[in-house]
Amino acid sequence: MADEHLVELSPYPASRVGASGFIGWSSSADRVLVVIAYRDLDGELHGMNAWPASGRDLAIYTEGGRR
Repeated sequence: MADEHLVELSPYPASRVGASGFIGWSSSADRVLVVIAYRDLDGELHGMNAWPASGRDLAIYTEGGRR
């Protein structure tokens, strides 16, 4: 979430509950990750899932969020 080039997709296209997707570089994982999170009524983000970016998600990140 600290990546200055982080891309937010809200809602994430594959989310069935309207969660947001964040695509960004993770220095600890040494790769681009997709993090799925939802925002509660107080505006706090809660992580739900994460995986290495590939395919469409990696292309979106590489293109700077342009789709």
